[in-house]
Amino acid sequence: MAAKAVPRFVGADATMRDLKKLIDQLPDRFGNALYAEAQIEATECKKRTPVDTGALRASIHVEGPFRKGRRIWATVVAGGPTVQYAFIVHEDLDAFHSNGEAKYIERPLAESAPFISARVAARIDAGNG
Repeated sequence: MAAKAVPRFVGADATMRDLKKLIDQLPDRFGNALYAEAQIEATECKKRTPVDTGALRASIHVEGPFRKGRRIWATVVAGGPTVQYAFIVHEDLDAFHSNGEAKYIERPLAESAPFISARVAARIDAGNG
């Protein structure tokens, strides 16, 4: 009885190289897409930030993306050395603001939380990550 020929996959080595390259690039692509979406969130946070002098609103920015192992994240940050009151304004639910609101970071992020992963995925699929 003749031995059966073992099927050979033409181009398998090239395909494996392409897959490895994609896997190696994916965290950076994810981080870029996440950063872009965080920028959109920061813009929404600025719209809800109480304004007196404008320094608090101007202090809002995105930091990251950061990567530790398989974890990738970005943060929306408010405050700094010249705006040390950012936390108080954010947390004081009893304060009156003629414009803006308390929880100006927390609320927009909580509202978008159910959709952010789909938005990041869509950005990567579109090649924008």
